[in-house]
Amino acid sequence: MAMEFFTHQAQAQHLDQAFSYKEQVMMRALCMLKISDRVLYIGAHPDDENNKLLTFLAQHQLVDTAYLSVTRGEGGQNFIGTEKGVDLGVLRVQESLSARKIEGTRQFFTRAKDFGFSKTAEETLARWDENAVLGDIVWTIRYFRPTAIVTRFSPDVPDLHGHHQASAILTAKAFDLAADPTAYSEQLTELAPWQTRQLLWNVYQDSGVKDIGGEVLPLPAYLSLEIPVVHSSLGLHYGEIAAESRNKHRSQAMGSLVQHHSSTEYFELIKGEPIVSDAANTIFTDPSVQDSYATVFSRLVDNLIVKCESDKAGLTLELATLLFWMKMVPEDNIIHKKRAEVERLLLDSAGVSLEVQALEELWVSGKEVNMILHAHIPVESNLQLTAVNVPFIQGIGQIDDPLSPSKTIHLSGQLLDTISPSFPTWLRSDGDAHNYAPLSPADVVLTNYGKELEVGLELQFASLPIAIKVPVLHAGNPVVVAPPVTATFDSEIVVLSDATKGLVSLQLQSTVSESLPINVRLTLPDGLHAFPKEINLNIAGNSTERIYFELGSSSQQEQIQEIGFEIETITAVYTFTSKKIVYPHVDKITYFPKGLLRVLSLPVNITAQKVAYISGMNDELAGSLRQLAGQLEIIPFEKIGEVDLVTFDAVVLGIRIYNTHPLIAGFHQLFRQYVEQGGVLITQYNTPYDLHLTEVGPFPLTVSRERMTDTESHISFLNPAHRILNYPNVIGRRDFQNWVQDRALFIPQKWTADFEPILRGRNGDNGDEDGLLLLSKKGKGYYIYTSLSLFRQLPAGVAGAYRLFANMLSLASN
Repeated sequence: MAMEFFTHQAQAQHLDQAFSYKEQVMMRALCMLKISDRVLYIGAHPDDENNKLLTFLAQHQLVDTAYLSVTRGEGGQNFIGTEKGVDLGVLRVQESLSARKIEGTRQFFTRAKDFGFSKTAEETLARWDENAVLGDIVWTIRYFRPTAIVTRFSPDVPDLHGHHQASAILTAKAFDLAADPTAYSEQLTELAPWQTRQLLWNVYQDSGVKDIGGEVLPLPAYLSLEIPVVHSSLGLHYGEIAAESRNKHRSQAMGSLVQHHSSTEYFELIKGEPIVSDAANTIFTDPSVQDSYATVFSRLVDNLIVKCESDKAGLTLELATLLFWMKMVPEDNIIHKKRAEVERLLLDSAGVSLEVQALEELWVSGKEVNMILHAHIPVESNLQLTAVNVPFIQGIGQIDDPLSPSKTIHLSGQLLDTISPSFPTWLRSDGDAHNYAPLSPADVVLTNYGKELEVGLELQFASLPIAIKVPVLHAGNPVVVAPPVTATFDSEIVVLSDATKGLVSLQLQSTVSESLPINVRLTLPDGLHAFPKEINLNIAGNSTERIYFELGSSSQQEQIQEIGFEIETITAVYTFTSKKIVYPHVDKITYFPKGLLRVLSLPVNITAQKVAYISGMNDELAGSLRQLAGQLEIIPFEKIGEVDLVTFDAVVLGIRIYNTHPLIAGFHQLFRQYVEQGGVLITQYNTPYDLHLTEVGPFPLTVSRERMTDTESHISFLNPAHRILNYPNVIGRRDFQNWVQDRALFIPQKWTADFEPILRGRNGDNGDEDGLLLLSKKGKGYYIYTSLSLFRQLPAGVAGAYRLFANMLSLASN
């Protein structure tokens, strides 16, 4: 059964002595060997987990604990950077891994994408590939083999966010299917069916997760688990650990304060066996009769715990004896699966340290690479490093000569051509807007960033062989495999209106030391042409160079297309761009997707000549507006008071600007004067979360939490003859086709009579919404507030969004 660490009197006495931190860690690790219980916690998004409960299970009860987030949070906001979509998912994976590292837990995902806010579970499951996502959860259960599964949400209680309840519905199905040998039978070539004992709902009270709804029964009806403030012996402060973990979700502004009080977690049994146990404060039932291997293993580990106290010098020998005995255990027995843990403990007890350090941050396939193996093996340990296997370097192979106890080995050679550039495994195959298309469940479940380069080491203790793999690291991060040259487009989209031509810029980056002759060309679909067709140059080693193509369209059809590039060297053709995730709260990640640029062929008119954009936090909409405005000027927030706004035809405030820059209210009088003198001021959506004002805008209104998530929802025109719908482009219902992720966010529900609503949108069962586009005529100018998700539509190349924005900018033009 799951036991609390050092709760038994004999174990508690260990910490009454003056144990060093290293000895305490060893004692905990030995006690963990006896615990076979595992908990799989499941939620919808990377920040839905209960950090305090995960910390308590992993650090106090020493249970192997993991969090499965059904999505990677691709549809969320980004409060710290510019990543969005799949790139935001990459960042949020890193945030999740950082959180798990603090808690001492593991992390899994599925192929489902967070496509933005969803009203119902039915809407969510209609977009996710339910059968495939369910298969990923089944695969995770069979791989991790949890004793208990705990859901953040209930399969039976409707929630404010459809992703939430959908994650619980799928989990309830997977609980049964994971044990069924006829379900997802293709998984059984590598995994076995697994019956989890209990499925529990962690009833959400003061969870900290946004968008939770639904009614729950009175709490005394549920099983409870008491979480103390600190560990009575080790001094682990669970509130501090949980807060540090929670704060890793910085892209979602998930700040958390430390709880300095004990707390109670409540659970409802959804499926499985009733929890019957002689132990207090547990969510596990007492196990059935253990097999003979488990009984012997438990007794041997008890002897190790005693040895750790009385004869630390002999601990390594006792661990080796345990490994010899474990050779008799069948491979399908859970005891056999603990062999790697015992081997690691043996090396730790002997004071062995093994590291492989890359001398360069970037490696290039086919090029010379260098690394150093630091092997510290104390003479008194009686351990010997007997072989070094480097499978990814041509010509090294395996070093079989016996080595001295401590050694620094320089390893160099040519990196194999078969080693691909670093890239997240879940992105290797094209999916759709709502699901990834992995080559295997492992590619999405196990959060891999490509094939990690590892050096195989073989050691020997007496006649006992030990084989381990050591990752190749540079400055603490996995070494990055890069193509010899990459290129990056300078924007996400190019808009070609009528017969105009657009200038496409490519920033080339060499990652090799020598000069490289290359030929660069754009890959174009039918209807597009580029001048020149190809650019030939020599790019100096480890340098950058910018080149330009003139892009034109021979098609009269309104359409969105994608173009790429090819960089041809004497050995291969490369199509990669370079992306980096670099923030102080997560490990650095560099990866190389295919470089793509959207091209929108669009007949659009605009009369505004000069436009100002005042960005919100990490707001990139200006890049798309540049495709519309002849002259676009970015005004930093701190420079607003120094600029003469009257010189601009329109001024656009960035998304969430009242959330990120609440001091902007100090410029309301300036904005009002600008509007009354004939300007157009456009305010985009703001959220009610972290809003320091009760009303938003120089001509105030009140935002709500209401969102319109159906991108095909019916839009009607309240005043079809209004100028904003007719000049300089005629807006029709076709302009609201092909929208992505959502229609509108945090739609205003209250406004004064000064505002005229322009659009009406059908919002499912919630009825009609009139707060999508609000307009107020003041003096000679206009003030516009829009909750439409134009910040998503313009980068995605939605033609109607460009035409509507052009009309908004041109509203006051003659």
